[in-house]
Amino acid sequence: MAVKIGEVTSEMTADVKKTEDMKVSLKVSYSDKAKEVAFKPSEDLKKGDKVKITVEKI
Repeated sequence: MAVKIGEVTSEMTADVKKTEDMKVSLKVSYSDKAKEVAFKPSEDLKKGDKVKITVEKI
C-alpha cells in the first residue's frame, strides 16, 4: 500500500506538450546527488500553469 510522504505545488516555467518528456528531479537538500525521472504528461501544459507533485512511498 502506498503511503503519501508529501506534496508540493509549483508553476510551470515552460510549455510542455503531451508528446514531450517532462523531467522531475528529487534531491536531498544537503546532497549533490539527485534522482531524475522522465514521463509524458497526460495533457499539454503551458508556462504559468499550476501543478501539484505528490511523493508516495510504495
